[in-house]
Amino acid sequence: MTSSPVVHLKKGDVVLVAFPISTPGGQIQSKRRPAVIVSNDHNNARLDDVLIVPLRSKDAKQEPDPFVVVVMMDSPEGQAAGLRLDSIVDCTFIATMPKTLIVSKIGRFPDETIEQIDECLRRSIDSDADGGDAPVPA
Repeated sequence: MTSSPVVHLKKGDVVLVAFPISTPGGQIQSKRRPAVIVSNDHNNARLDDVLIVPLRSKDAKQEPDPFVVVVMMDSPEGQAAGLRLDSIVDCTFIATMPKTLIVSKIGRFPDETIEQIDECLRRSIDSDADGGDAPVPA
């Protein structure tokens, strides 16, 4: 079953992306994973690509990390986003993705969560950020 690409994407939309992966035999396959659109709406309307940040499942034992935003699936934010698992928005990984690899929109983060993601992204790309109490390499 193939689906048409999602055309009208907005910042904060949570989408399923067909991430291309290579198999040991060198074949290219895809794995559907959730991500959040972080590019601005002006660029989302005019460009064929979007900026995304992947979501991954939250490990219950995970230490606090200043470069991720935690969203619990049962929270209002998680429900609005269509999450099926407790998740982490991993702001250490920003990717440019063709809109043709967006399989579907599954939800949208509320404005407050989008602001938290924006702040997390700023920390992630700030050359002076050290992650809080993390040691700075010499």
